[in-house]
Amino acid sequence: MKKYLLAILAGLLLCALPAELIDRIVGKVGSDVILMSDVYKQMLQMQSAGVPKENLSTAAVLRNLIEQKVIFQKAKELNLTVDEKKIQNYAERYLQQIKSRYPDEAAFTADLAAEKLTESDLLDYYKDLLREKAMSDQLVERYVTSKISVDNKEMEDFYTVSKDTLAVKPVTWDIGLIMYEIKPSKESEDAKLAEIRQIKQRLDKGEDFATLAKEVSDCPSRDQGGDLGFFSRGMMVKPFEDAAFALNVGEMSDIVRTQYGFHIIKVEEKRANEIRARHILKVLNPTSADTLAAHQLMENVRAQYLAGTASFSDLAKQYSADPEVKTNNGIIGEMSAAEFPELFSEQIQALSVGGITPVLENEGLLYLFAKLREIPSRVYAYDEVKDKLKDYLFTQKQMKAYDEWIDKLISESYVKIVE
Repeated sequence: MKKYLLAILAGLLLCALPAELIDRIVGKVGSDVILMSDVYKQMLQMQSAGVPKENLSTAAVLRNLIEQKVIFQKAKELNLTVDEKKIQNYAERYLQQIKSRYPDEAAFTADLAAEKLTESDLLDYYKDLLREKAMSDQLVERYVTSKISVDNKEMEDFYTVSKDTLAVKPVTWDIGLIMYEIKPSKESEDAKLAEIRQIKQRLDKGEDFATLAKEVSDCPSRDQGGDLGFFSRGMMVKPFEDAAFALNVGEMSDIVRTQYGFHIIKVEEKRANEIRARHILKVLNPTSADTLAAHQLMENVRAQYLAGTASFSDLAKQYSADPEVKTNNGIIGEMSAAEFPELFSEQIQALSVGGITPVLENEGLLYLFAKLREIPSRVYAYDEVKDKLKDYLFTQKQMKAYDEWIDKLISESYVKIVE
């Protein structure tokens, strides 16, 4: 099991270090000292985090430790504080992640004991790391990040100079979409309404609400006689909530329509801002006939497009259930092959320009996709990359500002490297 602990706690393990190096002082920052063992621990930590061993050197790691020390000392000088409750919670979460890699508690404890560590030691180690990082983040935000900005002219100038070296945009296509929801027809709705009216008549004649709910409700709550327990405003869909909260204890609602179907509600108790209610639900779903009718409609839409009797834009505006697509002439975007909707990528890729897919179905929705226009491979336009340019330029400025700030901080501190 020791390999698990080594991978996660490399910075705590000194067993791999030559004994004569453990207490050798290699640097001083104010009253703090840096040992060669600290350098090696940091190198092990960075390796476990994925930094290639060949990219590490004792000089670079020592510099990193010096930076950590001067930042932490500056934070203490400014009396910066951190949320100790969050630090404790995060540290405990990391500790649990480590423990979860072991088959049992005994194996974890045994590995800790082999390294002369306790679970408390490990928790304190994480708390120290998190506390130091939180303070460092506050300082960097105050002295570096908050002072950096990137304006449009900088971005435009950089794009003008660098656009020919930017990654080339692959071939893309304007992809059209008509999406149609399979809904219950008026005939289906009328039939379900007739069912709930019959139930209401039985209740009005005095049948027990809970008993009838167990018999006829389509909601899983039927097993509890339709009992939904206590709930407050905001927990139910609005039509249901409005009707329920308008009732007095013992009262029963009229038929209530929601997105789920038809309900009858009875309030059992009220307390403070909550009520306890029962309901009987008759779910309103499309029938097989409704589904067939929706498919036939979309097949007709597809036929109109292929025959050229209507444009894709006009068909999308008339039939699509997506309002954004309607206002964009049916186009969902300019996409490369890698950007096609994953669920239907294969069907879209098979299309030639101007082609349209068969009617596709998923979770109660029907889809028609079309490749409306091909855009050749080209250099990215400014508007397509300006957000990334801003991020890139901001990062470059941030790195430069950080280096200048940390150099200044080191120059103002007592720092000595011991050869």
